[in-house]
Amino acid sequence: MVDTRKIRKSICEIAKLIYEKELTDLMGGNYSVREGSLIYINERISGPRFQWEVDEDSIIVTDICKIPVLGDVNSITREANTHYMIYQKFPEIKAVIHCHPLFPTVFASAHMPIESVTEGARVVFGDQPVTPIDETVPSSKICAERVTANFEERRKIDPDTPLICTVPYHGVFAAGRDLNEALVFVDALNNCAKMLIYRQLMFGNNPKADLSIRTHFTREDFNTMNDFKEVADTGYAYKDAFGNDAVYKGYKPGEVKYGICK
Repeated sequence: MVDTRKIRKSICEIAKLIYEKELTDLMGGNYSVREGSLIYINERISGPRFQWEVDEDSIIVTDICKIPVLGDVNSITREANTHYMIYQKFPEIKAVIHCHPLFPTVFASAHMPIESVTEGARVVFGDQPVTPIDETVPSSKICAERVTANFEERRKIDPDTPLICTVPYHGVFAAGRDLNEALVFVDALNNCAKMLIYRQLMFGNNPKADLSIRTHFTREDFNTMNDFKEVADTGYAYKDAFGNDAVYKGYKPGEVKYGICK
């Protein structure tokens, strides 16, 4: 059985965390989760009214066409159009974050892409930069269409790429398998934008401060970080966890990890 209260609480918690991490402001932001056929989404102007100290009972629940289940559908965040269109076009998506991080918004407002210049971002985004949509009226159908079109283009280029884009003078939309994943996308993007801006402030156009990637690694290369790795050579003599003399024989799942020296 779906724990409705737990899902509503998770939206409140992520909203507060995003504000505390300075990934949005008091002017806006909106967050939603899809669970089965239900959409959970915050009410409008939660930032200005509550400084993102929102109560789980304020989270509205609807179906995927915004037909109300719990709460007042007229109170749903004004930018819900984009959330619902993302869910309709990308069935695998379970959470959407829209927030106003300053640094990525600077790039969006200059109509510039954001390259992956941190190792973490390269793991997440691969080689594909995060790009802005054209400026639109917030909450409009055109905005929703441009965000989803950007996401569709990203998937054409790389089927495994995260769904994230910037909006000029406005902020970021990110979609993921859950709220935590979508937040990781936003945070990684924000750090890239920070690094690029700080690089320019600190070094100007000094070619020695080039941040272009010199060694190309694929997403598959980075995935090897998850592989089990030996930390000692076979034959290494040491004291085991019980103080006994031992010799490392190599690790194999299900087998003894070391031999006792008699």
